This record gives sequence, structure tokens and C-alpha cells, in this order.
Amino acid sequence: MGPLVPVALFQLRLLNKLPDPPGSVFDSAKITTSKDAFPLGIPDGLLGLGSYGATLLLLLAVEAGAASGGLETALKAKLLMDGSIAGWNAAKQWRSFGTICSWCMATAAATGAMVYFGYGAMRSRGSVASEDDNSAFS
Repeated sequence: MGPLVPVALFQLRLLNKLPDPPGSVFDSAKITTSKDAFPLGIPDGLLGLGSYGATLLLLLAVEAGAASGGLETALKAKLLMDGSIAGWNAAKQWRSFGTICSWCMATAAATGAMVYFGYGAMRSRGSVASEDDNSAFS
């Protein structure tokens, strides 16, 4: 979630600059101000923060033991969706712009970690099939 905060602030024009590491491969400002970064006219940084907030709430509910089977299924689906969207967006940047947003790549990496550890936590609780099982979900 952390790397999305500066992106959202930049998209809302509360930050004047979105710094990038050195190198011509990075152009975070170009990508985060493009038409693609404003689906339905809403900054995607804000949409991402809302999405990750929802994932966090689902994770906390499952970890607190308050989750029913329905909430666990919702969390599994949400993690799968988050990971898929992060991967798709990361690849799309290079295809569409020929550059990447360093902040977006950090968000994609954090999303990958969230998916990995989220499924790991559910696996340790017995909510997700182990690698020895034949199915992805229990």
C-alpha cells in the first residue's frame, strides 16, 4: 500500500513531483498522469488504496477467526484478483509506454508479497490446499 500513497498524492496534484530512480526506463509522471491512470475519471492510485484497504479488512477478518467460509472464499478471490491486476498493469506499462513507473512496480512487488503471504497464512490455517493436494482451493 505504501508506494500507492505518493502516486495518489501526485495524481491529486498534492505533490509536484514523483521522483524516479536514474535511468531512461523510468517515467512515473508520464504513466501516472496518462488517460489510462484515470479509469472512470478517478485516479487509479485512489482506487488501488481502496482496493488494498478492502483486502486488508478481509485478511484481518480471516486472521481474527471471525471469517465464515464465505469470507475466506472472498479473500482467496480478492488475492487472486489483486495479483492478476498487478501483473497485467505492470506488463501493460511497458507495452503501452515503453517505460515503467517505479512506484507502480514497487506496488506490484508488494502485491505479489501480499498474495504469497496471504495464501501462506490461509494454508497454515488449513483454508487453502497444500502443494500436495490436487486442487488450488480447499
